[in-house]
Amino acid sequence: MKATNLSRRSFLSLAGLGLAATALAGCSGGGDTTTTEDGKTVILLWNSMDGSRGDALQKIVDGFNEQSDEFEVQSEYQGSYDESTGSFFNMAGGSGAPAIVQIGEQNLQSMIDSGLVANVSDLIEQTDFDDSDLLEQAVNFYTYDGSMYAMPFNSSCPVVYYNQDVLTEAGVTELPTTFEGLTAAAEQIAAASDVTPVGLFAYGYAMDQMVTNMGGYVVNNENGRKDRCTEVAYQDQIKVLFEWVKSLNDAGQLTPFSSEDDAISGFSQRQCAIYIDTSATARQIIDAADFEVSIGFLPVSEGTEAEGIYAGGGALCISAGLSDDVARGVMEFCAYATSADVQATWAGDTGYFPISTGAYETDTLSKIYTEYPQLEVSANQLRNSKVNNITAGPLCSQLPQLRTDLETALESVFNGGDVDEAIETAVNSTNSAIESANAGVA
Repeated sequence: MKATNLSRRSFLSLAGLGLAATALAGCSGGGDTTTTEDGKTVILLWNSMDGSRGDALQKIVDGFNEQSDEFEVQSEYQGSYDESTGSFFNMAGGSGAPAIVQIGEQNLQSMIDSGLVANVSDLIEQTDFDDSDLLEQAVNFYTYDGSMYAMPFNSSCPVVYYNQDVLTEAGVTELPTTFEGLTAAAEQIAAASDVTPVGLFAYGYAMDQMVTNMGGYVVNNENGRKDRCTEVAYQDQIKVLFEWVKSLNDAGQLTPFSSEDDAISGFSQRQCAIYIDTSATARQIIDAADFEVSIGFLPVSEGTEAEGIYAGGGALCISAGLSDDVARGVMEFCAYATSADVQATWAGDTGYFPISTGAYETDTLSKIYTEYPQLEVSANQLRNSKVNNITAGPLCSQLPQLRTDLETALESVFNGGDVDEAIETAVNSTNSAIESANAGVA
């Protein structure tokens, strides 16, 4: 499917980011073609990796530049995925716009809607890019109507983190795989330890991934894959999750944290024994803890077969309208960044898992998984996932809003609010946002 054109009204308000009117000037996209002093064509990459992950990304960029005689990638940090995407829309393909922009999975539908990004499947065909090694579960998310609109790059998923020392002391011999199993483990921990069994923060991404794992669509029309989504579809699964949280809260076995940073700190300081966060922080958490950290899959209800999760994290969108030369350089960089050895090293440096199937056969990753077996668990959660429209994940321009609404709803449950009322409020808010956004799409 080719990218959808938007009306003036919808484009200027795309994803609530307030695009500038210059977006309508008819720029061909891709910014300027420039060269370095030694004649290399510059490929501008906007990224959202800071701290140690930014250092790991720069290592990939430097490695590409060292082996390329024709191209030089220049990587610039642009803030969060949403901030970077907003800046990209405002540039609208004009002077200074990047050739590549790193997006979060929540930005995919808005990118497609904008018409500012290339059909990656077309570029793969035009440049003879070998995509046979890309992990099919990762490709599944970034594909719509048979075409891929972003190159998978830094994949992650939510996982359950455990203080293994506390679990062992409490007599928990196996990591739970169900909500009921987590409740039983929490009861054992409460009886044997002063550590609060479970700590959670309101994390919309983890919630919609748990809906997926329980076999539910996050939004209708088969997650927006069969047709554009018009409303949420997560109610049954979210109720299971919220009632589980409420039961822990009522039993005094839950510590609600105000943010991810607080949750990481609380877990590291033994304020809770179990918590849920992205696998992308795994190295940080493992290295910071003075106890053994175990990682497990997201839970489902007893009697429910886990469907698996979708490939969250980030990917590389490519600007539309690039010159043939720049497009070729972009695809050469994508080939390098997704290659087996590079992906294996990237996984070890960050906690993201490889989107190259060949990476799992490398000595590099074998050594990393020997030292950090927990990282392999999170990768296996994706690799074991079924490939269908459920595990393709939600394609929705209002996915950030959907997650924010779920977070507000969960915080209400943290504070003793009624589960059904919290869900209804979230559903109504998100559905209204989806309706408004869809009304502006031509």
